[in-house]
Amino acid sequence: MLEILKNVSGLAGGGLSAYGAWVTAKAVMLSEDQAIWIGLPRISGSDRERQLQHPNVQNLLASSRAAKTGLKWVALGVALQTVPSFIGLMQELVAR
Repeated sequence: MLEILKNVSGLAGGGLSAYGAWVTAKAVMLSEDQAIWIGLPRISGSDRERQLQHPNVQNLLASSRAAKTGLKWVALGVALQTVPSFIGLMQELVAR
């Protein structure tokens, strides 16, 4: 019974961590328009292509991509860590 509880809690913890990584990744995803809105003053009158080339906008977009990539790796790592718990739970349930 303790083994089942250990495996279930491992799976639940992994699931919560993966969900947290997914929610965070969604929060840091910026569109080009959002990056322009955040990174430039409202009175910048240049066209969209010039606005996208502005260093502030480029930095925001690069940070967004890097955070999204990093959180995908976190989610993958969590998924790999939950595999032993899943296997152990299946073995315990089959043995009963």
